[in-house]
Amino acid sequence: MARTPTTPRARRGAALLAGGLGIGLVVGLAVGGLAVVGLGGWSASHAVAVSGGQAAATSTARAQSSPRPVPTYTPVPTSSLGIPATESPAGSTAPGSVDLATTWTAPADMPSAGRLLHETIPATTSHFVARQALVYLPPAALTADPPHLPVDVLLSGQSRGAGPNGVQSGGQIEQTMNALATVDRGLTPIVVVPDQLGPRSSNPMCVDGKLGNSRTYLTKDVPAWITSHLTVQTAASAWTIGGFSQGGTCAIQLGAGDPSRFGNLIDVSGEDGPTLGNTAETIADGFAGSRAAWLAAQPEALLRANAPYRDTNAFFAVGQLDTTYGSVMPVQAARARAAGMHVATWVVPGDKHNWTTARAALAAGLAWMQSRIGLAPADG
Repeated sequence: MARTPTTPRARRGAALLAGGLGIGLVVGLAVGGLAVVGLGGWSASHAVAVSGGQAAATSTARAQSSPRPVPTYTPVPTSSLGIPATESPAGSTAPGSVDLATTWTAPADMPSAGRLLHETIPATTSHFVARQALVYLPPAALTADPPHLPVDVLLSGQSRGAGPNGVQSGGQIEQTMNALATVDRGLTPIVVVPDQLGPRSSNPMCVDGKLGNSRTYLTKDVPAWITSHLTVQTAASAWTIGGFSQGGTCAIQLGAGDPSRFGNLIDVSGEDGPTLGNTAETIADGFAGSRAAWLAAQPEALLRANAPYRDTNAFFAVGQLDTTYGSVMPVQAARARAAGMHVATWVVPGDKHNWTTARAALAAGLAWMQSRIGLAPADG
């Protein structure tokens, strides 16, 4: 006989599986403190079959669940940007962080899904030339009295034509966040996917230099736009920087280098450090010829300079068949752990350096973060 999951994490995982959601979300809910090696706390009847990044399982949750009545939703008026007028932070004092897992009550007329927008984020300080960002607002943000929510800043990889839209077309970020919202009473972070590459999808390496002031755009302009347009929490513990490939490299750079802004990070298939593929070219074009500046910008150096990280949560993942960056992940994770970060890792089974890996791994990392940023109950 199947055993009903008893811990909050297991119950949430069962609900996700019963709903046919991705394996990445389920793994994110089952992760321990060090490495993903299985779905701890589950009975054999909740075994997961992995196929192409999807999950199937038998679960008593499906049989025990009953359909909920569909509430009547009255849309909240929006601004010219498409953002609900109630999301405007004008006149309110933003809290550093909030334990919404215990204080939030979802209104009966909350919508069942979030909203994905395209927004222009001005490069007021950096003057970086950026394309439009994606902004995901969860159901809780679309209510008449939205709570102050955490923030996820997520970044695409870098290749020909790459940019923010890839995090939706390849990473399916809207589907992932909607899935989390169905489990956690409409609560997820507000997700912003800015353009760290520029219109030619080049590689400014998330540093400031002649290739563009990408770092300042991400650490100054983007946060300034978020806090002036959206109802968000302001503490570093409520902000996560994450990404895939070059975006994952940026995540460890900024998470390690600017812990007062980003208190959490998700690095999926990232590189060992900022690079254009050739050390001499990287130093010349990205660091004005300064080898010292290049060395100081390496994640290893940033971790050493800013340790200890007593409150930073870090999720690292890579595809099992990734022959390019597969060896980087355990090294980077070990450095982060040694610097004091709370680290979890996952090797995505059977996948390479592609969006299949990124989709599952980002989902896992985002799900793992939910309880750590006060949006879901801690396991127990």
